[in-house]
Amino acid sequence: MRPDRVVLSRTAVIAIGLTFLLMGLVVSAYGPLLEHLTRRFGVSLPVAGATISVHFGGGLLGVLIAMRSMERLPARVTVMVACGIGALGCAAVAVAFIWPFFLAAIFVVGLGFGALVLGLNQLVAYSEGRRRAALLSGLNSAYSAGAVAGPVLVAAFARDHFSLLFLAAAAVALALSLGTAGIVGRLPVGSGSSGRPGLLVIVFIVAFTLYVGLETGTGGWMPSHLESAGLRSQDAAAATSGFFLAIVTGRLLMTLMPAHVPEHVIVITGAALATAALLATFIAPLAPWAYIAAGLALAPIFPTGIVWLAKLRPGDSRATSWLFPAASVGGIAGPGAIGLVVAGFGVAWVPAVLAAVGAGMSAAFWLATRLR
Repeated sequence: MRPDRVVLSRTAVIAIGLTFLLMGLVVSAYGPLLEHLTRRFGVSLPVAGATISVHFGGGLLGVLIAMRSMERLPARVTVMVACGIGALGCAAVAVAFIWPFFLAAIFVVGLGFGALVLGLNQLVAYSEGRRRAALLSGLNSAYSAGAVAGPVLVAAFARDHFSLLFLAAAAVALALSLGTAGIVGRLPVGSGSSGRPGLLVIVFIVAFTLYVGLETGTGGWMPSHLESAGLRSQDAAAATSGFFLAIVTGRLLMTLMPAHVPEHVIVITGAALATAALLATFIAPLAPWAYIAAGLALAPIFPTGIVWLAKLRPGDSRATSWLFPAASVGGIAGPGAIGLVVAGFGVAWVPAVLAAVGAGMSAAFWLATRLR
């Protein structure tokens, strides 16, 4: 095997899937934990809300560090170190006794998880095998499944077992680092590459920024829109859970997709269908189901898009590395940008804003097919 190729054993694939599951569990717990944090540390709810931003700030730094370390070191090294950093952060969260120490611990968790998000996705995207898109979709579905289960665990155990929850997460992260033994090889890096993204990669960066902004913005704003359309808050919350469950289901169904279906067809079809579904949310009786349909259509875009670009640039993993800072920016800026529009025009315009973002994402992915 050439040194610039990656081979993943079955044990490594299982460990990667469980790591995605763990990350989904921990990150999705932050929102339901906010009320508990106000009592535990004596801070206001807006101050407690800084937890999420601090985590993603650490995640962005972790992504930027992993972009370099994955180029220079054997593939397993970054993953092993990132698992250790994530475990250290979870253990520090468990024993934190003052608010600044807690925030510092959350930043460390984000640092490790950010490096893992980039490292694990990159390893699968550049690994040997014909069904990389299906495999990556299946593995990312584990993250979404963790995001569904996380709030349930918080509701059941956070009040009396907060520290135990995070100590358990730290122990699991350390145990999963043993799975790196099944990772062989290193990512390819083009010898003549300057490290700066070319036009094709810039188009993908724009598309991925819009995609993540659309996914997070839909999950964040659809409850308010559905309530304004006449649904009870419980029904709006149930529909929001259905949106995320649709993403899990769609990524699992992608594992059944025949290998001969091109990645760009899957991505562009999903983007177009998601945009159409979001437009349909203007119709109040259809809105809950249209949001769920949008989640199903959005499901394969992120993992399949990574593999698509990896196949267009098979000799240089730097190309796909740029997608992960874009994802972080989209997750941070997307809901806020949508919120500015809603503040100016009202929550009834949420479908129009989301559909416009979807149209921009679809156009960027279509342009990528012209540039390849």
